[in-house]
Parts: sequence; structure tokens; C-alpha cells
Amino acid sequence: MINRRDFFQYSGAVGVAVLVGIAAKKYAESNNVSTETYKIFDAVINHLFNDKDGYVTSKLNVMGYFKGVLSDERIDIESREYLINGSRWLDETANEEFGKGFLKLNHDKKEQLLKKVSMLRWGDNWLYNMMSYYFEAALSDPVYGGNVEGIGWKWLEHQPGFPRPNEVAI
Repeated sequence: MINRRDFFQYSGAVGVAVLVGIAAKKYAESNNVSTETYKIFDAVINHLFNDKDGYVTSKLNVMGYFKGVLSDERIDIESREYLINGSRWLDETANEEFGKGFLKLNHDKKEQLLKKVSMLRWGDNWLYNMMSYYFEAALSDPVYGGNVEGIGWKWLEHQPGFPRPNEVAI
């Protein structure tokens, strides 16, 4: 027979273990972004902002910025999940429409698909978020991970304001 004091001690320990487990699961879910998701992000951004000078992703470090955003614990879980789910929904729609994933589509089919999903509520919102993060990566201070060496500013001939941040407060 267990006495009341032992019961409460064991109950407390079990309760703490459950809470830690739930928190760990939420953290893992929010930071478990597949390589496929980043490839879809990259393909969408390259399609929407294609230019011959290569400012799209490599020089601006757009994918590095996306990875930073998706791993930042200050970004709410719903926003992270929406970005991730949007890439999955886009890929599912590509499979429904063309019998293959978004990454395997040619330029014209990608264009057709992006126009179609932009007419849907989820697609319009998702594309808006993707473009917003692209512009953040391209135009924010390099200290935040995008716009390497201020190349986005140079691209637009923009003079940043002063003082600039010295480091990211985490």
C-alpha cells in the first residue's frame, strides 16, 4: 500500500516527465523540416524571383535565412507549420494536377501551378508569406543572416540607415 505522501511525490515526478515530453515533442516537430521542404522553398523563390545575375538565393543567402526563421524559437509554431505545410500542399497539388511533385515540373508547369494555387486562399497566403520572407532576406541587415555583405542593398542601390545593429539579440 502506498501512503499519500509517496503518491503525491510520484505523481509530481510523472507530471513533470509528461510536461517535458510534450515540450520536447513540440520542439522536435517545429524544427523537423525536411530537405524536401527547403528544396521546394528554393524552387518557388527561384521561380518567382528569377534573374540572370544570381541575386535570388545564392548571393542573398535566402535559404540560410529561411532555415534561421524556421529554427528561431521566437517565431510562433503556427507560422512555421504554415510555411512547412504550404510546401507540402503545393507538392500534393502538383501531384494531383500533373502526376509528379513540384520539383520535377518544368518551368511552364510550375508557372501554371503557382498561378492556380495563388487563386486559392491557402496558396495566396502561403505565397505572400514566402515573398515576405524573401524580401526580409534580401533587404534586412546582414546581421540577421540574409543580404550577405549588403548585396541586396547594392542591387537596389539602397543606403541603409544608421546605426546598424551589431548583433542579433537571441
